[in-house]
Amino acid sequence: MLTRRNMLGWAGGALILVALSAAIIAGVKKLDGPANPDSDAATLATFAGYWWGHDRGLRITRDGRASEALNSGCCDRVIDLQFRLSRPRGSTRVAKATATVTAVRVRDHSVYSPGHPAPHIGETWTLPLRHGVIEETLTGTNYCAPEVGKCGA
Repeated sequence: MLTRRNMLGWAGGALILVALSAAIIAGVKKLDGPANPDSDAATLATFAGYWWGHDRGLRITRDGRASEALNSGCCDRVIDLQFRLSRPRGSTRVAKATATVTAVRVRDHSVYSPGHPAPHIGETWTLPLRHGVIEETLTGTNYCAPEVGKCGA
């Protein structure tokens, strides 16, 4: 027989069950997202990896050291460039870092002119990363993450 006391016991138990379920779901949702709202902030590691494009490649280490090789067609290397990233800012999806040239080896001098000089040691610029694509403005090229397919010729 269902009495008032049994109803309160049942209702109270149901209320506790709902409250616990809500707490568990909230906890799971909290685990899905970053525990710290700033955890998706860009770091040097955001830029790390191998970035590609047709006849070009860019490798960046987790501590921000970068090596870039740029070719002009098959087998004609234009430049080897090394630079160091610093001051990352933005998020892991849209980020920028300051880049400073640490070494340059120009292999095809005909590509550069007084109006378009080759990069030089100490030169700095901003290196943007947007949704898996690095726009390397110093050499005028772009590089894609391995899963991005818009960095062809």
